[in-house]
This record gives sequence, structure tokens and C-alpha cells, in this order.
Amino acid sequence: MDILSSEIYQDFKQTGLIIAYSGVDTRVTGIVPAKSAGQGDLVFVEHEKYLPAVLGSGVAAIVTTKAIAEKIELDNAAILVAPNVRMAMAYIRQKYVDRDVYDTEWGRIHATAVIHESVLVPEDAVIGPGVVIGRNVQLGSAVVIMANSVIEFDAMIGARTVIYPSCVVSYDCQIGADCILKAGCVIGSDGQGFAQDEHFHHHRIPQTGRVIIGNKVVIGSVTTIDRATYTATRVHDGSIVDAQCHLAHNVIIEEDCILVAQTGIAGSSHFGKRVIASGQTGVLDHVHVPDDTVLLHRAGVHSSIKESGIY
Repeated sequence: MDILSSEIYQDFKQTGLIIAYSGVDTRVTGIVPAKSAGQGDLVFVEHEKYLPAVLGSGVAAIVTTKAIAEKIELDNAAILVAPNVRMAMAYIRQKYVDRDVYDTEWGRIHATAVIHESVLVPEDAVIGPGVVIGRNVQLGSAVVIMANSVIEFDAMIGARTVIYPSCVVSYDCQIGADCILKAGCVIGSDGQGFAQDEHFHHHRIPQTGRVIIGNKVVIGSVTTIDRATYTATRVHDGSIVDAQCHLAHNVIIEEDCILVAQTGIAGSSHFGKRVIASGQTGVLDHVHVPDDTVLLHRAGVHSSIKESGIY
């Protein structure tokens, strides 16, 4: 990274993420946490308690709130004012220091990828080593599918979605645009459907539905989302599912939910919008959780929740 602080302001002022600029025009060569600040660095200061460490460090630029900016007296740094410092952090870091998933040492399509002849690969797609793409798969523009991932027949992958190594998107499942599937996740595995006879022997019930993932969804590493028995398991737009979670058949997760690591949700349960489930939350089958509910500290949900709140 090597950019003038004034250029950062120009890049973001139209978005409203940065609304004011003051101080000198400095050269920014890195983005670091406040406690590690040094010469050439840009730091984000959301709370005043971080100021003492920053002010004597010789930083090049500080992104902070209007109230904190008014308390800063530096003649050798740039001050960029953000209404929401964490939002500014997200997009500034995405633009300047994020991994470039299109910069691959393998070239655009690796020679070992196995792609069915029926598949139209967009000119801006990146397909890594050992990838397998089945019959009639639909790929959106600028998709990235990394090493050893498998996209089975009739699946759909939306534009600009990034699939990290060793993921599986099973047949007839649908992934929206701008999604991230982290390493080792499985979308569309068979749901846990079995009938039991009088001898307690188990007999498989075919799981012939699918999984539908909306836009801007993140699925964490080694997370499994089971296909529905008949219709669809759904994760709606903007939801974030952390690593090692399990969503069983016919589960519905509405928009902008957050499921933290090792959360398990049994079949046909339904989360409303903006639900937060902290780590190791366990939910029984056919349970409804209303909008804006927070489930804390390894919560166990054994029946439907009637009113939004913190549990």
C-alpha cells in the first residue's frame, strides 16, 4: 500500500463513509491497529481511550469520529472524519489491503479443472486446480472457485461469489451474488431424514429439495447446510454464518442474521430477521425465533419464542 491521505478522502467522500478531511497530506503505507501505530500508518480510532497511544506515534492518518477529531492536535497527520468508524474500516481495508482473489498464480482456469461441456464459463471467472463443475451449472460473472471445490450438476453460482478451497455445492442448489463460501463448507448435503421400524432400524428418506442462499451471504469454514426434504432450506440476503455451524433440512434464516461458531439449528426451524445466535447455540426442530432476538451464551432453544428480546 502506498497512497496519499488526500486520495483516500477523494475515493470515499462521495460514499458518505468519510465526510471531512483536515491536517496535512501524508503518505500512507500501511493500515494497523491503534496500539501498533507508527510512521506511515493509517489507524482507526473509534474510542477516545486509544488516543494516547496514537498521538505520539507519528501516524500518517487517523480515521475517527467528529467528536474525537475535535480533540486531536497534530500538525503532521491527516484526520479523516467518519460517521461510522467501523464501516469506514471495512471499506477502506477492502479497497486497499484485502486479498485480491483474482490474482492467482495458476492463471484464469487451471488445466486440472474438470468442467462439463454444457457449462459456459464467464470470461472474467477464475477456476482453480482440481475444481469439478458438473452438467448445466450456471456461473455468474467474475465468480472465483478455488482449488478442489466441487459444484454439482444444475447448481447456480451468482456473480462475484467467491468459493474457497474444498467446498461442495451439491446438485440443484443456488448461491446468490457477492457471497463468500469459506474453505470446506458443504451446501446441500442430505438432511437427516430416517424412518424407524419396530426393531429400531433406520430407513433413509430421500432428501430431494435444495438449498437456496441469497445475496451477500457469508458461510464459514466447515459449515454444513442440509438440503430440504421436499422444498428448500433458505439463508436470505446479508446473513452471516460462522465456522462449524449446522443448518438442518428446511431451516429458514431470514435477512441479516448472525450465527456464531458451532451453532446448530434442527430441521424446519425459522429465524426471523436480524437474529443473533452466539457461539454453540442449539435450536430444536420446528422452532420459530422472531425478528431482532439475541440468543446468548450457548443458548438452548427448545420451543418457539413469542416476543423479540435477549435470551
